[in-house]
Amino acid sequence: MKKFIFLLILLIPFKVLALEQAVIDINELNIYEIQEYVDKGYLTYEKIVRLYLDRIEAYNEQYNALITINENAIEEAKKLDLEYQESGRRSLIHGLPVIVKDNIDVKGMPTTNGASGLLDSYPYENAEVIQKLIDNGAIIIAKANMDEFAFNATYTHSSFGDTYNAYNTLYSSYGSSGGSAVSVASNLAVFALGTDTGSSIRVPSSANGVVGIRPTFDLVSTDGVIKFEETRDVVGVITKYVSDNAIVLDIIDNSDTKYEDYLNKDLSGIKIAVINGFMNPNTNSTSVDYGKTDRFIYNMMTKAIADLEELGAEIIYLDNFYLTYKFDATTMCYNFNEYIKGTSSKIKSLDDLIKNGGYTQYINGYNGYYCDHDYKETSAYQNYLNIRNNNIKLANNRFEEYEIDAIIYPTLKTKLYTNDEAKYSQIYTPSSSTAPLIGFPAISIPMGFYDELPYGLEIMAQANNEKIIYQIASAYENLTNYYQTPSIAPSLYEIPEEVNDLLEYYDTYKNDSKYENINNEVQDYLINFDGNVDNINNLINKYDEESLIPEPKIENNNYNYIILLLGGLVAVIIIKKVRK
Repeated sequence: MKKFIFLLILLIPFKVLALEQAVIDINELNIYEIQEYVDKGYLTYEKIVRLYLDRIEAYNEQYNALITINENAIEEAKKLDLEYQESGRRSLIHGLPVIVKDNIDVKGMPTTNGASGLLDSYPYENAEVIQKLIDNGAIIIAKANMDEFAFNATYTHSSFGDTYNAYNTLYSSYGSSGGSAVSVASNLAVFALGTDTGSSIRVPSSANGVVGIRPTFDLVSTDGVIKFEETRDVVGVITKYVSDNAIVLDIIDNSDTKYEDYLNKDLSGIKIAVINGFMNPNTNSTSVDYGKTDRFIYNMMTKAIADLEELGAEIIYLDNFYLTYKFDATTMCYNFNEYIKGTSSKIKSLDDLIKNGGYTQYINGYNGYYCDHDYKETSAYQNYLNIRNNNIKLANNRFEEYEIDAIIYPTLKTKLYTNDEAKYSQIYTPSSSTAPLIGFPAISIPMGFYDELPYGLEIMAQANNEKIIYQIASAYENLTNYYQTPSIAPSLYEIPEEVNDLLEYYDTYKNDSKYENINNEVQDYLINFDGNVDNINNLINKYDEESLIPEPKIENNNYNYIILLLGGLVAVIIIKKVRK
């Protein structure tokens, strides 16, 4: 496996050779569109993988978003191309590259959790969520950098260095799934997986202008995932678009709900609550969730609320959504020690890793008695669960009392931090004091840019009600469509105008048997397009010349039958005239 180590990257001059090209730009395509272009013959899965590998080569240096690259990705794509040709695709993610946060097990690739001491830690099996992706034809193209041991939300820092914001590398990517969010925003893969304990999918998704969902607790398996706080940790999906997010979650979750059925609908009959305290620009409170909201974010929220009303939603206002906050990661060390048994790592415990020194964060603070004793068997843990269960009751009562379908709030309440600010600043967000405390699903979607940096709107619903979240998010996205490719990671190639001319001919005549020979030539040209346009006019001329060829005789039984009838009729008329 190819490993991207931050310090080494700085010393190696960057070169891109033999860039792959295509007749369409992949950057802003959604999953439906990519698969449509495969069906049209414009793309193969091998070409798709090569295009993304080129982008990784071109842009990972500036972002430091990835740790390990799958060197078998192209071979896997070739096999999936052959399978597609012989029997069709397995699912909508067939042949598509995915990036996985490096605390989720992928067989054949190390799971580092952001710690260099775990570079030899190869899992014996795929995480359950990864196996579902592979079974449906996805290609794990890389493992993403993350905040080491998933500790921090304001930045992504690990043994492999910091990850930088997709739109401006002077700013933080936030965390802990910063590598996953930046990878999707900068088009290093079609989609990514992250994990979310307090806000680790939604906050970096907001800061990097993409869509990130924290599903209902236990809706997606966490087997084969290094956990931080097991009563809150979930695996979620990060994508550019809401539709892509729904497609992937439908594949990896344990539900029978078809989220795609709830896309592209209006919001008539949907009641959404706005929590006033979560977006107050005038308060003096220093609370992370009820503290002051920057005025420009308040204005963005006001615009988003108006947009939702325009889409048919009923908006109500509530002053607060208080829950009892208690965080308890006492199980982390014990869980890690159990997890590491399923790997090839020379590190056999958290204590081993601490002695090894291959880490940068404060993991030594979690070492101790409960590394060898299961905290879940104590009365303290049971008390913690009781508080959680009480929070769930309070939240459900609030939803039912006001008959609301969802609650919205800004994912982040303040201007994005620079990389330096992020290291010593507090994060201000309602994300960590809402959904994670009660196991409810929540999604962050883009709601616009300020000073060329993106900000997100978060939507939370009751447990197992992702369908409502997707309905609201899809309608809002269709109206606003805020995603845009970062200017610092543009397309690596341009589509010549001559190509578009050829595509018009091909799309017009590709189903006409008269042009079969030319279509075969053109399809071969499109699939193997390398930027050379010298042959395009020749191909177009062949279409024009072919159109001048006389129409072939119609070989049709009905046509022949009519001719026979007409011939018989003429014969009868002639006979009658002769008799006269």
